[in-house]
Amino acid sequence: MMSRWLLSRPPAQLRLALQWAALGILLAGFASGAWIWYDQDRTEREIAASRVVNPADSLPLLDSRKQVRQVEMYYGKTGVLAEKADELLHGKPLAKTIAIASAVIAGGLLLIAARVAAGPDGLGGAGNVVR
Repeated sequence: MMSRWLLSRPPAQLRLALQWAALGILLAGFASGAWIWYDQDRTEREIAASRVVNPADSLPLLDSRKQVRQVEMYYGKTGVLAEKADELLHGKPLAKTIAIASAVIAGGLLLIAARVAAGPDGLGGAGNVVR
């Protein structure tokens, strides 16, 4: 059903819609990545300031050899890897992932829009030869 709707649109209108969608995805991805990055940076500064005030505070799980050893004892190496993977889905690495994913998706939409512009025979339009 969706493909019939897409095929009923003129190529120029479809191309424009794909380009706007790519721009929206790119802007939303970069904006959310920047917001996450800024928020994580603020959080890291607060944590560093609290450690200066109270150096006896506990360290994050993977920053202490004793805690890493305890995780290994209970869950094995897989548990340590799971904790490291969990860290990759938070903070600045998450911001990078979102920005890269939005750039890749937007690039794909722009490539599809370029293919729509070329038409089936590669000459532009809906296959009509311009003389």
